[in-house]
Amino acid sequence: MDQGLKQRIIGALVLIVAAVVFLPMLLSGQDETVTVEIDAPPAPQMDEREIDVAAPVELPQPEQVPDLPPTPLPDPEPIPLPEPSEPPEPPEPAVAVAPTPQPADAIPPAPAPAQPAPSQPTQAASAPTGDWVVQLGSFSSTSNAEGLRETLLTQGYNAYTRSSSVDGQSLTRVFVGPVIDREGANRLRDELARRHGSKGMVVAYDSDNRSQ
Repeated sequence: MDQGLKQRIIGALVLIVAAVVFLPMLLSGQDETVTVEIDAPPAPQMDEREIDVAAPVELPQPEQVPDLPPTPLPDPEPIPLPEPSEPPEPPEPAVAVAPTPQPADAIPPAPAPAQPAPSQPTQAASAPTGDWVVQLGSFSSTSNAEGLRETLLTQGYNAYTRSSSVDGQSLTRVFVGPVIDREGANRLRDELARRHGSKGMVVAYDSDNRSQ
């Protein structure tokens, strides 16, 4: 019989016996001492089972493989590389042709006023004629002054030079003109400043001192 079922039966019997003993006492209200002997059932015997411990299993020893000499690998055959083709010749660089500079529009020179016939010189110095010129620069080197004069002539200006001595030093001045009025001379001065980057000076024109 199952052990748990036995314990439940024993517990039920104990409760029944206790009810039989104590219930009349509670009902009669008398104090009586009742000795009840209860034969407890013998303790159930536990089933003893013997477990055979299996003997250790002997595993078979692995077979020893004889040492084999390494198999030589065949030498790899060389792969022929393709012969490099000759690099193409680089194209000849195109020669950039510089555009031919167009000459600047030449500004027609101001018409020179008609000069009167030379008169007999008088002892008194003659007064300025009233015409005006632009003094563009003074040079200690005559070649530099002549170079500027040639440039102005190619641009269409009426340019000339005049040499003088200042404090024992020879100077060559470059003039452009003459112009009839002072206002025209000022416009010519500003125009030369824009083209040559050198602002000149408006002075009165003296034809007697013109060298070229």
